[in-house]
Amino acid sequence: MTRGQALIDKLGGRLAGLRGRITPNAEMDKITWFRAGGLADALFQPADEDDLAAFLRAVPEEIPLTTVGIGSNLLVRDGGIAGFVIRLSAKGFG
Repeated sequence: MTRGQALIDKLGGRLAGLRGRITPNAEMDKITWFRAGGLADALFQPADEDDLAAFLRAVPEEIPLTTVGIGSNLLVRDGGIAGFVIRLSAKGFG
């Protein structure tokens, strides 16, 4: 089992009811303008502000969170990002 899937499984039912998309082992090079970077343990793309608020309430404080926008001016190291990356799209948060 990968770290990303283990993280999602650990949270189990806490993530039920979220409308956004959760991707384990997300390839950060696919969402950055520079097309560089390793894996994020998990990527969450909330549907809207309410979905984001529900996610933040569900995730325990000890799990690292990194928030990004549309991926411009963002460099991710090849070693990736631990915990969840929250990607706020221009559509729902612009």
